[in-house]
Amino acid sequence: MNPGVMLIPILLLFAYLLGSIPFSQLITSWRMGLNLREVGEGNVGSRNVWHVVGPEWGLAAFALDAFKGIGALEVARAARAPEAVALLCVVAALLGHQFPIFLRSHGGKGLATALGALLVVTPFSSVGGLAVLGLVYLFTRDFNPSVAVGIIAMIVLPVLLREPLWVAGYVLALALLAALKKLLDRAHEQEVWARRPWAGTARPGFTEDGVDKAPAPDGQAH
Repeated sequence: MNPGVMLIPILLLFAYLLGSIPFSQLITSWRMGLNLREVGEGNVGSRNVWHVVGPEWGLAAFALDAFKGIGALEVARAARAPEAVALLCVVAALLGHQFPIFLRSHGGKGLATALGALLVVTPFSSVGGLAVLGLVYLFTRDFNPSVAVGIIAMIVLPVLLREPLWVAGYVLALALLAALKKLLDRAHEQEVWARRPWAGTARPGFTEDGVDKAPAPDGQAH
């Protein structure tokens, strides 16, 4: 068998295991002794770390999760794998983040992991999408629609910038994986939020008939 072909499953496995490292949960356990799936929005992700542990730790978790996507891509490229394989390694890392072996498949959405890789694959479109996200947030002060608009911009910008069409399709595929994970986790996250929400006014965007159903009886995130 061609040695290059034999390398592909090894690279994909490495990418999945890299993605499975639960940096957000490790930070939260270390700093607060909490299970991140049982507090706040119930998501093992950097935004939940931001609100439960603190902004600086949320940024650290975001950077580490972004590194998963970058690491999976660059290791595959360093191994001289075809670019298609390198891009599949990013998907493997994203799936590792979403369904980590170290947390019995209970992971986060993977937006930071996807963004890390996209900053390498399509830097101008990714930075442009982040800029759109920031501008929308300045006007709305609402994180959730800002992220949605930012993601749409990242899908559309490669076309406007005349990048290959597969780039827009690839961004769309990563976004759909994150959206699917959000749907799968929705019931659990609503249940956790009802019991132990974030302190303050920030909301994760759980709505029913347009009304936020997340009570905060004591105004505290434990």
